[in-house]
Amino acid sequence: MSNLCRHFGVCGGCALQNIAYERQLKNKTDKVAALLAPYYGGALDITPSPQTEYFRNKIELSFSRQVLWREPAGKKILRDKTLPPEFEDALGFRLKGRWDRCVDLRECILFNPQMPPLLAQIRAWAAKNNLGFYDQRKHTGALRNILMREGKNTGEGMLVLISATLFNAEGLVEIIEKFYPNYSVLTALNAGVSDAAGLSEIKILKGGAQIKESINNGLRDLFFELSPQSFFQTNTKAANLMYGRVREFIEKIKPQTLYDFYGGAGSFSLFCADLCGKVLCVESVEPAVINGRRNAQINKIDNVDFFCNTTEDFLAANKISAFNSAVILDPPRSGLHPKAAKAVLESGVKDVLYISCNPVTLAENLKTLGQKYKVTHAQCFDFFPHTEHVETLVILRHCEERRGAAIPLE
Repeated sequence: MSNLCRHFGVCGGCALQNIAYERQLKNKTDKVAALLAPYYGGALDITPSPQTEYFRNKIELSFSRQVLWREPAGKKILRDKTLPPEFEDALGFRLKGRWDRCVDLRECILFNPQMPPLLAQIRAWAAKNNLGFYDQRKHTGALRNILMREGKNTGEGMLVLISATLFNAEGLVEIIEKFYPNYSVLTALNAGVSDAAGLSEIKILKGGAQIKESINNGLRDLFFELSPQSFFQTNTKAANLMYGRVREFIEKIKPQTLYDFYGGAGSFSLFCADLCGKVLCVESVEPAVINGRRNAQINKIDNVDFFCNTTEDFLAANKISAFNSAVILDPPRSGLHPKAAKAVLESGVKDVLYISCNPVTLAENLKTLGQKYKVTHAQCFDFFPHTEHVETLVILRHCEERRGAAIPLE
């Protein structure tokens, strides 16, 4: 980018903003290619993000009561430890490498242009109402997080103000309406120590408890109902492209049974359901399973069964049917559980699609799967411009099937 964000180098967000986008893409493919080299020697392309600014459909910001650190231009953030500490309130993303401090966000290219000026108004509203910012070390203060979701293809949106204690939200809706007149506004409680703790006491101040987003790439048009904590790919436009690529492959093999492990809210399951006899979607997070079942109803899809279980436990009790079946794997950054990897390896299923958000653990899992499977296609998708992260789609075929020959995707 020609104009770097004022927070670049300090914020934990866009770490590669100073590198030309084409170079970012090359660096990502080079890294993935090196990791996959023992298992795949073919071409490795990357699909760029359709947008490199304002591409995220969900963000989570933190309120932080923290010790004031000076920020000299071009230098590391420092504090003069010979003086008594001063304190500041900050609202934004976490400071790079810190769990207890935030950047006081004044500009940002991730969500949409209205977000930074909204935060300025919320800071003023909090000060006027004597609402304290949360201190991660002392676990004091009322205001804790802001969660925002936006349907990039539908225009619907929501803002959830999350607090550590109950508080008076008078005036909050009016502030948000100035910037997002069509957004739902909610409050929720997180009384736990961790930011990742579940939400309770969810209260709707305006609108509803869900928004709708769509995947519509010309191959299949689906609507997804999203609650505050629903899982959904964060870059909608890039997800459109990846879902389309997965669907193209499933359409070529048309399995009678499709297993979708680590299935989340069933995005891949629902997107490919009309090409299969039945789909089994396995996910361990109960709210995601509930969302998946609801989204199946919304889209009038009746051949997807959702199971709330870990993949490894499901496979311990249910053997994969190898006859006319395919497997989709979309694990978290930690990769496949060893028991899950072994179960897939021993299943004899012909075709496996592995969608990875971490090429390091993907390569580790291929050490196991590669004992009986051959990588026939690999492709990267850039969901997170200006970061090191990259999504990788790998297609594997059992070595006893056509000696690992690839089904062409073109």
